Amino acid sequence: MDEHALSIRKSKPVLLKLRSSKWLIGFTVFIAAFNDGFGYGAVVPVLPFSLVERSGVPKKDVQFWLSTLLVAFGLSLTVAAPITAWGGDKLGNRRIPMILGSLLALVGTAVFCVAEAPWLLVVARLCQGASNGAVYSAGLPLIADTVGADEVGSWMGFVFSGMTGGFLVSPFLAGIVYAKAGYLPVFILVFASLGFDLFLRIIIIEGKTVARFVTDKEQRERYKATPNETSPRLRNSSLTGNNHSEPDLAEEFDGEHRSSGSSTVNGTPPEEPPKATIPVTSGSKFNPAFWFRKAFPRIATLLSSPRLSAAVYGCFTYGIAICSFDAILPLFVNRTFGWDSQGVGLIFLALTVPALAGAAFGAMSDRYGPKRVSLSGFVIASISLALLALVRDDSIVAKAGLAVLLFTLGIGMNLILTPLAADMLYEANIIEEQNPDVFGDAGAYALVYSFLCAAFGLGTSVGPAWSGFMFEDVSWAAAMVSLVAFCLLGGVGVFFYTGGAEAGKRVRLDEHV
Repeated sequence: MDEHALSIRKSKPVLLKLRSSKWLIGFTVFIAAFNDGFGYGAVVPVLPFSLVERSGVPKKDVQFWLSTLLVAFGLSLTVAAPITAWGGDKLGNRRIPMILGSLLALVGTAVFCVAEAPWLLVVARLCQGASNGAVYSAGLPLIADTVGADEVGSWMGFVFSGMTGGFLVSPFLAGIVYAKAGYLPVFILVFASLGFDLFLRIIIIEGKTVARFVTDKEQRERYKATPNETSPRLRNSSLTGNNHSEPDLAEEFDGEHRSSGSSTVNGTPPEEPPKATIPVTSGSKFNPAFWFRKAFPRIATLLSSPRLSAAVYGCFTYGIAICSFDAILPLFVNRTFGWDSQGVGLIFLALTVPALAGAAFGAMSDRYGPKRVSLSGFVIASISLALLALVRDDSIVAKAGLAVLLFTLGIGMNLILTPLAADMLYEANIIEEQNPDVFGDAGAYALVYSFLCAAFGLGTSVGPAWSGFMFEDVSWAAAMVSLVAFCLLGGVGVFFYTGGAEAGKRVRLDEHV
């Protein structure tokens, strides 16, 4: 036995195979996303009442503080996401930012638990927002690094179903607990969930770390492979013994971006594809676009892609639409139907139940392509929002209509996010291959998903502030109509630029073998 193999045997972590498996890593990111939704949503049905009863806020100011808390969360998420992505790339480790994010979530929850002053609740929301930035800008790239590209849609759907599943469970449980036992017991549930989450984040082992404990040289090189060196699908198929030659991923599902002669065949190097560029006006003394590209080459290269920009904007409109209800739905049902925190928690079930089908929505994206699925989501969401504007009076029909329309809205929202998240990965693969000198070994995954986080964070800030203003100063109907406009605008970019049906064909590997 050589010296390397002997040292590996002595230092090899316990249960290495299990701790580095895609199933445990995927489940860990799922639980992290679940806690994102759980910690965020647990206080949604509680705050409209606790701000008055516990913090002494006048009823006329409740809407202002609800929106302020959501804006704080969104802005913190927007700022933390790119910082986390940068830190993960610099460290060459996505697990460390996730652990730090979990600790921040514990701090934020502790402050929420004991604080009474509204400004301290803002501090708690800032901590929660920063924590969630770590979940997505480190957790989603970890998924992309670990699973095959043919499974990305399904896994993204699984992860996002965790986030919305947290939204599903937390308002329901928190509303009942608050109504029956009071404020503090609500946070016992949150702390228990966060403790389990932190345990999982600590025990997982990334592929790059696994490479140090693999004795076979060939296997070690495969584990070391970064997304920039080989696509996740090719990497995973080699690990599982699938040695069939497969078409180039970029050519296979996005011929719009590449010429047909750019794929690698039988080891022949591809022709150099044209790189995405930002036009520079010749002869100008100062060109902002040229300066930005020189100062931030990775960001500029990614944002020069209309397809990626359309996905980012789609995530922004998703954040506006879904988070607006956190600010106005509790007050609307309280004022219109006289419901307390328990009723608020129950009505949120209608909006979040469709999240249970998140993996199925992801599989639909894999099969039919992100454009069809996401565009269908925008259409369904727009129709549901338009009809919600008609819910105005305290009647059985209005209550039933509200529940049904929130359910269809939840379906639309879930059809939007998962395909766009997967499409961002597909485009990142293409851009990486076109610009290998820009991204290096770190690849583009973390930066791309920090865009998703930042877009969602901005939506979380803009949505509650805008909808809260429209609801208080105009009407519920006006707030719904304005959200329809946001959804329609988000669908325009998806219609013109998001990957079409050809993107879904990549999962049917047997057709290419």
